[in-house]
Amino acid sequence: MEAMQTPPIRTLGEQRAALADIPVPDDLRYESTRKGWGTLVRKGIYWHSRYRPVQEAERLLESLPEGKEYDCAAVFGGGLGYLPYLLLNRFRRVLIIEPDLAVGTMLARYAPESLNTVGLWTGSLYDLLDAPDLNDWVSDKTVFISHPPTARAWPAQAEEFDNLDAAIKLSSMRLNIAVVGPMYGGSAPITGYLARAFRDLGHRVLPVLNEAGWPLYEAVRGSLKQNLNVNRIGQQIIQALGDWTLARVGEFNPEICIVLAQAPVRETFPALLRNAGIITAYWFVENWRHMPYWKDIAPLYDGFFHIQPGLFEQQLQRIGCAHHAFVQTGCCPHAHRPVSLSEEERDLYDCDISFAGAGYPNRIEFFKGLTDYRFKIWGVNWNASELSRLMPEGEGRFDNEKFMKIVAGSRISLNLHSSATHSGIDPESDAINPRVFEIAAAGGFQVCDPCRGLEHHFDLQDEIPVYRSLGELREKIDYYLAHAEERRAAAERARQRALGEHTYAHRAKRMLRCLFLWHGNRILERGVRQQYAVREAAARCRETHPELAEWLEGLPEHTLFIPEEIEPLVPPAGLGLSHPAARLLAYLKEVRSVSEMLLKEFR
Repeated sequence: MEAMQTPPIRTLGEQRAALADIPVPDDLRYESTRKGWGTLVRKGIYWHSRYRPVQEAERLLESLPEGKEYDCAAVFGGGLGYLPYLLLNRFRRVLIIEPDLAVGTMLARYAPESLNTVGLWTGSLYDLLDAPDLNDWVSDKTVFISHPPTARAWPAQAEEFDNLDAAIKLSSMRLNIAVVGPMYGGSAPITGYLARAFRDLGHRVLPVLNEAGWPLYEAVRGSLKQNLNVNRIGQQIIQALGDWTLARVGEFNPEICIVLAQAPVRETFPALLRNAGIITAYWFVENWRHMPYWKDIAPLYDGFFHIQPGLFEQQLQRIGCAHHAFVQTGCCPHAHRPVSLSEEERDLYDCDISFAGAGYPNRIEFFKGLTDYRFKIWGVNWNASELSRLMPEGEGRFDNEKFMKIVAGSRISLNLHSSATHSGIDPESDAINPRVFEIAAAGGFQVCDPCRGLEHHFDLQDEIPVYRSLGELREKIDYYLAHAEERRAAAERARQRALGEHTYAHRAKRMLRCLFLWHGNRILERGVRQQYAVREAAARCRETHPELAEWLEGLPEHTLFIPEEIEPLVPPAGLGLSHPAARLLAYLKEVRSVSEMLLKEFR
């Protein structure tokens, strides 16, 4: 299983032979015309005029913006190529973006050879942004034109095409992004991982962490007896956290705000941010079948990301959530990595197989069939006596640091997706848990139940072997315990796969790309505060201020050239600073500090 690389854009001439042989559906047919080289008809709709298709294309050209020089053209929907044919006479390069492969096939069969030099892209606009030669076809002087019948037939893709120019521009910009997390739960650590990923991509990030509210919430629940009081005060805590979150995001004033599942924000939160021009998105890292609150919130956000493709996407469309996309969880290389154990830790964590997680009913029943192995379990809600003796530290929650040690001490890390409706393996399971990616990134050898979609992320023989019954699991445990080299090789392959394709940086990039194609024009119209990393700032001032450039180049590479990131790196004045730039910045820092103190006293 090899990672797919986005191919370059190819000309129609280069693709004619391959495209022409592709079968087309019965509802798409060719019809000759009085002028030109024909038209297409689908369900009674003509792609071009039956009488004067060339003149029709000329009228469309009259709508081109005036007063700007263009050298390239991008056309959404080529049909049989009348509009691109005219554009070739005016522009250096013409790119057809055809959302319908069948129409692309008809173009290859019937368009004249004079169109052989146009570029033809029949993939998604999302993938087009990764095309290695995109800049050769689309420049700052590109005009974007939609073929009306194609736009009507493919409205979602037409909307993305309308944002394509903005998406290309935004892909090279550093943005301000807020990431809002919950008080507690599985999405709490994901908040930090995602924020770190955006930062690694070069953006300025505000992690809005609400975990500080959980101890207070727990104290309320533990100190009151009446549920009415617990619920009332609990809601007040959640509302206070929501107001605090809104204030923090508002002061940060990002271009984009992404909210994680279970975050303590009200339903009015996205509308309030939208009024300020901020694009909002929600990442629902939950099982939609178990957590139905998605129905209330999905249509409220500018984008809705989820972890279960297929039927859920149909449900989202049904409730009016137009902008949604599948974004799987992943791993954070800074947190999920191989660790070494001390002798004392080795005594605690060493085992043949391990499991770290909550004791759902299906796991409890299934794991009763593994008690004859050197099996260790960590987590909570393991209330079966047969399993409680396998818990070396008893019931208790664990953090990521401990989880990495559990993986390091285990010859086999067991993964079984939770289910409240099946005993053992859930054949309908399609919500891949983060543990899949985290164990792989940590270098652990993992065997897993065949959760739907897992085969799209890992090789299920050479990277993460799967089991479909207790008997098959026992066979695999016995085999891999006896074949340590195969176990280690599979674990390394899975680790390389996770780091190469499944980090939170990959997920963050996907989120941004979707938001750019959905709302790129809105982001640019609002305006993006331009930011530079210190190395870029150094390059810009090297000729005029070489001493400042030298000092900036000595700072951490990903530091942004903004006061809140530069100031902590400037030592206090009076410490014998030798570098002129450091002395100047230290002086300015002192001036600012004194000024703020005087203003505070004056107020």
